[in-house]
Amino acid sequence: MLMLITNMIIMSIISSAFLMLIFLISKKKLVDREKLSPFECGFSTMNESRNPLSLRFFLVTLIFLVFDIELILLFPFLMKVFYYAVYPHIIVFNLFLVLLSWGLFLEWNQSMLEWA
Repeated sequence: MLMLITNMIIMSIISSAFLMLIFLISKKKLVDREKLSPFECGFSTMNESRNPLSLRFFLVTLIFLVFDIELILLFPFLMKVFYYAVYPHIIVFNLFLVLLSWGLFLEWNQSMLEWA
C-alpha cells in the first residue's frame, strides 16, 4: 500500500512538472498590439464601424451554394443512372432536373440573377 501511494505521489509530481514545462514553453513572451488586432489584408483600419453587407451579394451567394450542392448531388446519381439504367432512377433523375430548371426559371423571373 505504501508503494502505491509513493508511485501516485511520484506520478503526480512528474505530471505537474510536465504541465508547468508545457505552460512555460507555450507561453508567448512578446505581446504586440498588432498581433492581437484582427488581420485585415495588412492595412490599418480607417474607422471602427463595419460596412453593411450587400443583400444582392448575399442572395447570389446563397443561389450559388444551393446550385453547387445540387450539382454535387447530381453527379453521383447520374453515374448510377447510366450504369444501372433502372427505370425508377431515370424518372427520379428527370424529376430532379425539372425541379432544378424550375427553380432557375423562378430566380430568373424574379431577376435575382441580375447583378446591376
